Amino acid sequence: MMKQRKLAALCLGAVLVLSACSNNAGNSGNAGNAGNSGTGANAGGKSSAAPATGKQDPYAPMTDQVTITIGKEAAVDPKLPGGSTVEDNELTRYFSEKLNVKYVNAWQATSSGDAYRQKVSLSLTGGELPDVMVVDKQQLVQLVNADMLEDLTAVYDNYVSPSLKGAYDSTNGYSLNSATFDGKLMAFPNVSPGADAENLLWVRQDWLDELNLPAPKTLDDIIAVTKAFQEKKGASGILGTQQIVNIGNSQYGFDTIFSSFDAYPELWIKDDQGKVVYGSIQPQMKEALAKLQEMVKDGLIDREFAVKKPEQATELIVSGKAGIFFGPWWLPYSPLNDAVSQDSKAEWAAYLAPEGKDGKLNTHLAAASGSYLVVRKGYEHPEAVLKTLNLQFDVDQLQGEGIVQQDPYQWMNMPFSLLLSNYDDKEKKALAVQAVIDGTASADTLQGEAKQVYESYLKDKETPKKDMAAWSQRHAFLTGALVLAGDGVTQKQGVFYDQTDTMRTKWANLQKLEDEAMLKIIMGSESVDYFDSFVDKWKSQGGDQITKEIQAATDK
Repeated sequence: MMKQRKLAALCLGAVLVLSACSNNAGNSGNAGNAGNSGTGANAGGKSSAAPATGKQDPYAPMTDQVTITIGKEAAVDPKLPGGSTVEDNELTRYFSEKLNVKYVNAWQATSSGDAYRQKVSLSLTGGELPDVMVVDKQQLVQLVNADMLEDLTAVYDNYVSPSLKGAYDSTNGYSLNSATFDGKLMAFPNVSPGADAENLLWVRQDWLDELNLPAPKTLDDIIAVTKAFQEKKGASGILGTQQIVNIGNSQYGFDTIFSSFDAYPELWIKDDQGKVVYGSIQPQMKEALAKLQEMVKDGLIDREFAVKKPEQATELIVSGKAGIFFGPWWLPYSPLNDAVSQDSKAEWAAYLAPEGKDGKLNTHLAAASGSYLVVRKGYEHPEAVLKTLNLQFDVDQLQGEGIVQQDPYQWMNMPFSLLLSNYDDKEKKALAVQAVIDGTASADTLQGEAKQVYESYLKDKETPKKDMAAWSQRHAFLTGALVLAGDGVTQKQGVFYDQTDTMRTKWANLQKLEDEAMLKIIMGSESVDYFDSFVDKWKSQGGDQITKEIQAATDK
């Protein structure tokens, strides 16, 4: 979570000095057509005249054609046919025709590495901002403080479509609140599927059946299965990598082992008294660390996990040497597809395990939003921006079906590179497909990705494991996401995913202190009591001050 913001934190000082520079963080692009590339980055630029008041048609074309200049993040491989470009392709033309809007990429860069950030830096140095661009939370705060952004409150109230509003509502207010300052909506946030942050226990079901073992529920069950796989199948222990936990996405991490003890490392949560606390220093962590230390000592967790990279763990799965590990719903896309391609007898299943004291799988949730589409202050037609987002959401829900011939469909080829989804998107689609399979709903009710999943199910059912793309999609949704859709999950929502002033100077050191302490305890080079020493150091070296700042931020 916070690790992803280290680079942005390093840039903060310079950005604050040059207020015009504090505008960027989103996407970039080639020095394409500058068009009406706004110079509204000038601090204190005039606010645009307000669009029509009262509820408006969220899809109505603009009366007169308007231009939106964009700081564009492009896919590394946009897979465009000859004659098409990121700026001018089947999708952008569709939007232009529907809304009477001309989309001009003021600049663009690919999503690979730092290409986008470098392009943004050049744009900032030049002192000009496009009409819209995508930024991260830290940059959003800087832009708001510099008074460079258009207030989008009235635009949202009057022009948001029911479907896009539903997506924002699915986050229980989190997304819009994260973009609201002093009661004003200052950006349109993305919405990421919550399922991406939740881990399941993936197990070789064919081995489980062969050894006549019951489905694992508790941590003791997992230990028993792991021992049996090691003794009878010559398998490795539970896979792990250098990254012990990760709030955003923890493939091969031990997040759910921690959460079975009601411990939530790296997550800012509220305690029983309603006070903000940091999950990594709570007493429950000590019990979880003791258990992990014991499992490593007994060889149940691969002793080399601390030096393993994800690709090394993946190789054990593909080669058939691993049969149990933790990971997200989408693993059938990779690496399980490769494992099944190598061994067609391999069958994988996902379980809600290990369960916590309440008998349910405790999982943490990542932030629903971390990217923000901002509109420069003074841009005359912010309603055209929201109309574009309304249409983008609908097109993406349909995966471009009936709209474009582009194959494969690429959402990043739409005008704005802001991914919008329902927070419970994957679970809802899995349930919809399962209802059709069970005969309680008609296949005619499915559309977009859900329809694709059903088609993959039919194809893989007819010729199992012959079309691995179909196998992957079928099992990602109907083996992975469907499990998360049940009532056996207790979700823990963090209360803070941003960055405070003290974090900018001290968080990197605190994170290093935490990582080293966790690793030393789990590997056994320090006793479990070393945890107490770590907590004292963490608190005295800036942790207490950061906690106070976060408490103040959440009290607002």
